Amino acid sequence: MILTKLVHATPLWICVLILISACNSETEIDSIEFTGLNSDYVGDALCFDCHETQWTGFQDHGMAKSYYPLTSSNIVEDFNTDPIWHSESEFWYRAIEEDGAYWQEEFRLNAQGEQIHSLKRRMDFVVGSGNAARTYLSESNQRLYQLPLTWYSQVKQWDFSPGYEIANKRFGRLIPDRCMSCHNSYPHSVEWVEGKYVDAPDGISCERCHGPGGDHVELRLAGGGPTGDTDYSIVNPMRLSHDLQMDVCQQCHLHTSVSLLRDDRGPFDFRPSERLQDHLALFSAYDSTNKLDVISHAERLSQSACYLSGSPQMTCTTCHNPHEGFRDKGPEYFNNTCNSCHESVPDHELKVDCASCHMPKEIADGTPHATFTDHWIRVVQDEPLMSTHKEPGLTPYYERDQTELEHLEAVATLVHATQTGNIDELEKGIELARSSRNMDTTGEASFLMGVSLWRLGRSEEAIEPLEASVQMRPNIPERLNALAQAYESAHQKQNQIGSLYERALDIQPALADVRINYGRYLETEGSLAEAIIQYRLAIEEKPWLVQAHYNLGTALLQDGEFIQAEAALVQTLNLDPDHSEALGNLGLLLLLNERIDAAGEYFQRAVKAAPENPVAHSNLGSWHFDLGNFDAAVVHLDRAVTLDPEYIEAWENLALSYARMDRSADAVRAAEHVIELNPDNPIALVILDAFGR
Repeated sequence: MILTKLVHATPLWICVLILISACNSETEIDSIEFTGLNSDYVGDALCFDCHETQWTGFQDHGMAKSYYPLTSSNIVEDFNTDPIWHSESEFWYRAIEEDGAYWQEEFRLNAQGEQIHSLKRRMDFVVGSGNAARTYLSESNQRLYQLPLTWYSQVKQWDFSPGYEIANKRFGRLIPDRCMSCHNSYPHSVEWVEGKYVDAPDGISCERCHGPGGDHVELRLAGGGPTGDTDYSIVNPMRLSHDLQMDVCQQCHLHTSVSLLRDDRGPFDFRPSERLQDHLALFSAYDSTNKLDVISHAERLSQSACYLSGSPQMTCTTCHNPHEGFRDKGPEYFNNTCNSCHESVPDHELKVDCASCHMPKEIADGTPHATFTDHWIRVVQDEPLMSTHKEPGLTPYYERDQTELEHLEAVATLVHATQTGNIDELEKGIELARSSRNMDTTGEASFLMGVSLWRLGRSEEAIEPLEASVQMRPNIPERLNALAQAYESAHQKQNQIGSLYERALDIQPALADVRINYGRYLETEGSLAEAIIQYRLAIEEKPWLVQAHYNLGTALLQDGEFIQAEAALVQTLNLDPDHSEALGNLGLLLLLNERIDAAGEYFQRAVKAAPENPVAHSNLGSWHFDLGNFDAAVVHLDRAVTLDPEYIEAWENLALSYARMDRSADAVRAAEHVIELNPDNPIALVILDAFGR
């Protein structure tokens, strides 16, 4: 197999075969007959030599620009704009050019306008053609993270990436395989690790629509050609039946609320000429039927009279030539297609822009500053759009999922409930999973049921379905990790917890989050040195993982390694300046080193960052007590015990504060509460004895 770009001239006979393949499209293939579907992917370079016209034209299409490195040669953004404020997190964001590279910076100012926090991430890759917007990814140890700011091309301004204004993920939103599968060709992803890629090609390739080209190229280089009208070594979508043609486009241009991979299918397994419904199970929520989405082209088009009544029936390529760009060609580019069926329409001029009236551009759901063509071709009226699904719940997109494989509805419901934070829907999903366990041959419904129960605090209930999911698929790390966590929470099978974490890490050592859980477990077992090793390995694998730095700092603090502990906790706060536990622990460390004033600053920041955290209030109250600020101490200690009525240490210090203020009744009341929690508490007994109780 030759994997380098060919430089020889194209043989004449291949040119003839290309013409035959392009012209003879009347034979439709309604089943999988292509011999090359399981061959190797070879990349676009090998397509160029024989298909130069199509290859060159495709470079102007938006699909070819769906993912690529950001360089000085493709910059369209303005890097001299005002920063953008995120009010809930109190962070500013801006895109900047610095030292020949492009960055997004997060920063915070104090009341005097001085910068007190700054975190920068390099803009390494662009996602999106830029017709509507360009969003950006930053790479760290082969992991790709979405950045907070997007450049909205139509209005030429920066604003938050979709979803960030609601839940600010800062620099922590990993790009999963399901996202990459529609913005990229076929990256080499790391098994079981979401968002980590050994390498990733630039943009959508020829093989996303034509299937893997290994057999096709090898056959041509060997001098072979098709034996009939159809070349079965490569997929020509024009040869496919209508539905299979649509599926080639719908693998990325079909929007539903929940998209599930079928059993044993991976994100990159779909091959053109296959039925998409054999690859995905799709479900729509009751409130999403008529929402225009960035990728809702297919389902919107399917509502059109042009699509429903046409003969031959429309496909996406009726209007869109995938081998050429169209953004700069003007309305006549699409008008010609419209006029081919609507040659004479009363009160219409042939030069009018048909799409502007019948396919208006609208703002898509959840995407600001960008309009997208609504592919529902119709006479637009003012009345609300009709919905085919008005009852709460999920509706299967494919008819087969209405009667088959009921456990998929359970999986879809649990996924959607988790996405939306809907507890009632989560409970419904749990019951659906429970009732369809006999159909759950892969254990996915059982796994999600167990995870959902665990998240609801019902750890003992979670164990049985998690055990069942591990029994069915014993080599999936996330299932082993979830079962170990459930055992820990329920205080069961302590002798199996460590081995579950170890098995998960043996299968995939790059799972930094599992290392954190394993390290925390080792701490509870008294193996502090081993826990520190796991935290360091987690940081080495995932340097931006806040929890790993925090756990390392806390473990080092317990181990008496104060200098290293301070460095780890400071790094935690560099990554997340509002990490209340790190703020508190760093304050305690500074107290141990008699840096009293600095400790107080961190305690105050901890309370501001987490005003409902009783530990933060207790630490600050205790700090005020040590300084003799008893009024301030009482405020925070009283808040601590209000938030956690069983917080003995806070009650003790509150009783002592009242005693030092000669508020005897209040001191007795607080001491009596301590006695209720701990009858032999020496501090409470001394206070009660001192005040004659």
